[in-house]
Amino acid sequence: MLNIYGSDLSSPANKVRYVANYLKIPYEYRRVNLREGEHRKPEFLKLHPASKIPVMDDNGFVLFESGAMIKYLAAKEKSALYPADDKERALVDQWLDFVSFHIGDGMARVAYNRLFAPRMGAEVDEKSIQAGLQFLNRFLPVVENQLSRDKYLVGDVLTLADFTLLAVLDPAELAQIDLSSYQNISRWRNTLRQQEFYTRCHKEYGEALMAGKKA
Repeated sequence: MLNIYGSDLSSPANKVRYVANYLKIPYEYRRVNLREGEHRKPEFLKLHPASKIPVMDDNGFVLFESGAMIKYLAAKEKSALYPADDKERALVDQWLDFVSFHIGDGMARVAYNRLFAPRMGAEVDEKSIQAGLQFLNRFLPVVENQLSRDKYLVGDVLTLADFTLLAVLDPAELAQIDLSSYQNISRWRNTLRQQEFYTRCHKEYGEALMAGKKA
């Protein structure tokens, strides 16, 4: 049995679950209580020496880093989400990296400081928020333009790049990031969030937070 260790508020963990759900891979979802330090306990450090989530354990094969995990799942299932053709796969990798390094970095800065830091009693870094917003203002239009030409990030076929972008953008509303001016991103996002692979995790990001759970 595949085990996925994560938190409901972890976009990287949710990304792995979205892909597993889409591929209809049976798995056991194991919530890691970060507030109580479960990720620092010896048994978890055996899975991830840096005490991070997500982690997967596929019948004894342990893997961390969400990008590696979704590539592994897609390749194992021989799924078109991560195509076998070298050039097609390179295009998927291109957008995976673009989303992770540019959109993901900006979202993480803003979401951490507006959403998570206040709840943890940590200092809010306004400079980091502004840097994150500058990243998003610069790089979201690139994604918007791409989705004006194609249904998905890599043509008309859903790929791992779309799951990555979807998860990265998940905290937008709670982090007070308005995406409404990006019509193509909003259209693409709303379509994917209605699909079963998403609704099996949650109807919307932050349900656990709004319910007061220790996700």
